[in-house]
Amino acid sequence: MDVHFSDWICPEAECIFLLERRFRPEADAQHNIEEIRHYLSDRYDIPMFELEPLLQPLLEVESYVNSNLSVQEDRLRFFFAARSNGTTSLAWPLYDALKSGIRYGRLQEEEKLGAIRQTISRFLDIPESALRHVCRLDDLIRYLLKSGCTEDVKWVCTALYYSMDDYLEELDVILRKATGLFLEHLPDVAGLCRRTAAFARDQIGDDPCRVFSNLNVSAQPEMVTVFPFLMGFHGLSWNFTGNQIYFGVYYEALTALIEKYSDQSANLVSRLKSMGDKSRLAILKALKGGECNGQDIAEKIGLAPATVSHHMNLLTNEGFVTTSKRGTSTYYRLNPESLRRFLQELEHCLL
Repeated sequence: MDVHFSDWICPEAECIFLLERRFRPEADAQHNIEEIRHYLSDRYDIPMFELEPLLQPLLEVESYVNSNLSVQEDRLRFFFAARSNGTTSLAWPLYDALKSGIRYGRLQEEEKLGAIRQTISRFLDIPESALRHVCRLDDLIRYLLKSGCTEDVKWVCTALYYSMDDYLEELDVILRKATGLFLEHLPDVAGLCRRTAAFARDQIGDDPCRVFSNLNVSAQPEMVTVFPFLMGFHGLSWNFTGNQIYFGVYYEALTALIEKYSDQSANLVSRLKSMGDKSRLAILKALKGGECNGQDIAEKIGLAPATVSHHMNLLTNEGFVTTSKRGTSTYYRLNPESLRRFLQELEHCLL
């Protein structure tokens, strides 16, 4: 299998995912990035101050597209809302058909049904082989009558036969509008995308079969393109043909945060212990006035240089103090950001 790693997003896939999330059933609480942010915070006990710098720019892009997309709500719902009989919306299988460039109106009936079978099987989430006997419109109608599909799903499948080109054209217009808004309001994420591509390359390597196994993709294609994924920032997704994988841009960062806060109590205890000594507290107070070398600190607080060195090792290991070398002397300074983060984590844990 040939694997290509893209350094840039697939804007159409981003917008399909964004709009699908908007029209998820009410029972699903995650209709936008704001709700996902609260879910991650509640589920994994990650403080909001950790999540906001990552997700706020993406939330603003999502809100901008949803607020400014000039398409009637019922048409958006038609394409992007999941039906009860399918696990996805109509947008994904139609998008795959759109990429094929086929003009269905120019095909004979048997050729047309052969092409539409792919779209319908993906829409119904069934193997294409289940429709292998469907060679005419009558065959399709008989299958739908026996399938147990809702009347809405039966109507959509029949409508695809008569008006496939019209639906593809309409979806194309919607995606052009949505991607225009998306790219217009997108911050500079080029560096983030390149880092994601590099991380994905390290994770997938030359053995993408393992990833496809995790994604439950049965038919593995000969060539795969892996895209950085902004709207699905926290996981992995794939398209119906299986030839595109979307790799969440914050998959690595969120995994690290989940691991960090899964053992938060132990981390806090360790840092509290480093603070729980009057000499180390005196050292931190001494550094409040500016950076000092070990000899200066020893003189300020009345300790032997060797004792100061021992305390400094503990404080630097916890990240409360940073160091720099000047000649043969080591200079120490407070790390205010680390101290603030420690206090925020302690507050999050206790209050």
